[in-house]
Formats: sequence, structure tokens, C-alpha cells
Amino acid sequence: MSVFVRRPAVRSALLASVLGAVVLSVTVPSQAAPAPRAATVKAAAAATSTVGGEIGRTEMIQRVQYWIDKGVPYSQSGYYPDLQGRSYRTDCSGLVSMAWHLPTSATTWTLPQYSTRLGSLDDLQPGDALNNIDSHVVLFTGWTDSSHTTANIMEHARPGTNARKATYSRSYINNGGFKPYRYNRVLETPATVPDKGMTNVTAVGDLNGDGITDVIAVETATGDLYRYSGPNYTGGSARVKIGYGWDSISSIVGVGDLTGDGVPDIIAVDAESGDLYRYSGPNYNGATKVKIGSSWDSMSNVTAVGDLTGDGVPDIIAVETKTGDLYRYSGPNYNGGSRVKIGSGWNVYSTIVGVGDLTGDGVADIIAVDNETGDLYRYSGPNYNGGTKVKIGTSWGSMINMAGVGDLNGDKIPDLIAVEQSTQKLYRYSGPGFAGGSRVQIGTNW
Repeated sequence: MSVFVRRPAVRSALLASVLGAVVLSVTVPSQAAPAPRAATVKAAAAATSTVGGEIGRTEMIQRVQYWIDKGVPYSQSGYYPDLQGRSYRTDCSGLVSMAWHLPTSATTWTLPQYSTRLGSLDDLQPGDALNNIDSHVVLFTGWTDSSHTTANIMEHARPGTNARKATYSRSYINNGGFKPYRYNRVLETPATVPDKGMTNVTAVGDLNGDGITDVIAVETATGDLYRYSGPNYTGGSARVKIGYGWDSISSIVGVGDLTGDGVPDIIAVDAESGDLYRYSGPNYNGATKVKIGSSWDSMSNVTAVGDLTGDGVPDIIAVETKTGDLYRYSGPNYNGGSRVKIGSGWNVYSTIVGVGDLTGDGVADIIAVDNETGDLYRYSGPNYNGGTKVKIGTSWGSMINMAGVGDLNGDKIPDLIAVEQSTQKLYRYSGPGFAGGSRVQIGTNW
């Protein structure tokens, strides 16, 4: 399963290289008052959150304040450490990545992969972002007035300026094409419920011998890893805790049997180090953990697609965050030597999911959610090129934790599960089109 909504379909690689550097052709907003002393900020914010973990709104702002106090200059090629020593790129999207304590320096195009677009500017809260994905992103810190006519923001604006505070008028925001986004792992205070749902929902194959695909998922509130049995993935007796400390993992992918023991394995990316690990089923405990790669924090939407090369070993695809290029990696170790570029412009998608063969050609297909529009597309393997792209749905930007789970309803066509973010309800969708009319609620508190 790949996971953490929208943009025009065609963009050049050149534009990708200048993300965050384009300045809108309007008057530059005014700079705000001087910031508090850095020592005060550092004492308040140091080591509160972890990389890729939950983070409070106050800490987000304090982290950026640290850069402001240090006078960090804008640069697309430069990097500067945060309070804990992790370095981020010193442009507009690097600043927001640092504020949210992401595992990598995202771009304006890829920040939506870590966040959810809000319905209105009036929904903004401190620590949210205002993002024009084609030009610039800033961190929102509050409105100056009850009528919400002027926003306080923090930003890296352009070459020749330092990280700073400024104000944006509402008309500037609207005319500049800025949209409101909220980080998916923001820690709201006070927490309203102890269980904040599940993340990294991952289809792993049949673990209990009943012939039905099982899923694993990490409980956001605790970092505990649970196994759920199909076809309905209910809680209670169907939910079994099989691990803890999994909140340190940014991506989990079910890849099938890599070790030849007949039991499905998974691969997982450590959020802090970017290292790639293989875990053997059925319980994926630490004793089975084997490091098989590094620098995987540079990749997003790591997706299992089955055997594409005909060698009998499962393959994966992944998007290089910096360039938007799509690569295929061959198992069992997915090392760089097996890497083959098979596409470009894939950072337009917030979610990519391997769903099995939908077209009947015997090759695994994938589906992808457009980050800007929320439209759902199907691509056919083995190379998932644009000529195979078919639009099969709309309004999928509201769904998260999508996983291809194979045939659950007995029609011999792969099905899909997905969580509605606003309600935390789990739904099953029937293939091959995963239309809304096929949607069945099968769970809550996801």
C-alpha cells in the first residue's frame, strides 16, 4: 500500500527543478516585526516531535522561528539544520517541510502527499500551509483580524531574502492561487479521542491460511502494529497486535514472499535514517528485520506491483520525490542496480496503489489519485505509461490509506479498501472501476 490532493496533468522536468523559487508577479507582502530570541524558542521546541511523527502547532511555528532568528538565507541548493540537527533545503517548500518535521525536503508539488486540502481559507489554523503548487508555499500562523482579511505567515520568499514573517491579504492569497492544506500528522490539543485512527494500512496477502488477503496497520496514537483479517477487517477478535514502535516507519509495502518460505513479507522505510528494511511474516517482528537499502527517504509512493520482469520475484515502483520520475525496482532486494526509469511527471499524484490485474491482460495495474483534482486514474503495466491512462473516478482526494486487497466479493475482480479521512470510516470498493455505487462501509475508527 502506498500512501498520506491536485494539479495540471503535464509539467516539465525543468519546472520541477525550480519549485519554490517562482515568485508571483504581485507586490511582495510586507515583513512583520522582529522575532523572539532564539534561545527561548530552542528551549521550548527542542526534541518535542520525531521525524515523520505527530507534531503540535506551536512546535511547527517555533521550528520556523528558529530559522528566522538564525537569519537563514533562501537557496534552492542550500541546506540548514533544524533544532535537532536534521538539515532541510532552504527554499519555500523546504521551510514548510522543516516546520512539519518531515523525513525529507518536499516540494510544492509533493507537500500535498503529506497533507489534506481544506475546504476553505477560513478553516486554516496555525501550522497549516498556503500552497500554490506551481510556485510558492508558506506557513500560516494566524489571521490578523476576526474577518479573516489578512493572514500572518512565515516564508522563504526568494533569492536575496532570509526566512521571515510577513502578511498576505486574502485577495493576494486568492489571486495568487494559494490553497489551504493541513499536515496529516498534526497533533491537535487537546486531543478529543485517544484513538486517532490507523496509518500505513497495507495489504500483505493471506497470513492466517483462510485464503483471504489480510492487512496490517499502525495505530497512530501508540505506534503499535496490528493485523486485521479479511474480508471485512473488523476490530475485536479480528484485530491482533503483532508489534510496537512502528511510528518510526514512514512507509510499509506488502511485497509477497521474498524469502521462499511461502509467507508474505513486507519492506519498510525508516523515517529517521531513510534505510529500507525487509521483515518476514507472519508477524514482522524485529528478529526478522534485515536492512536491504538506504536513501529511500528520497522516494515516495513506494508501491508493490507483483512480478513485472518475469523472473518470478515481486517488483516495486516508486517516485523520486525531487524529480517526479517513476522507477521500477526488482526484488528481492530492490537495490539501485535494478532501478529502471519508466516514467516522468509522477509527482502529480498523492497516492499510487497496486491493485492487481483489472484489464485481464495478466499484468498488474495501478491506480493513482491526482493531487490537484482528486480524480482517480488507472494505468496498465508493465510500464504504466501515459498511453494506458484511463480516468475511472472523481473526488478521491477525500480518501486515504487506500489498499488493493484482491477479490473480496467473489467476482474474481480485485477490490479496494480506503478510509474516508473526515469520518475515519473504512469502505470497500469493487473493481474494476471502484465506482461509488459499489462502496460498502465495513469499518469505523480507521
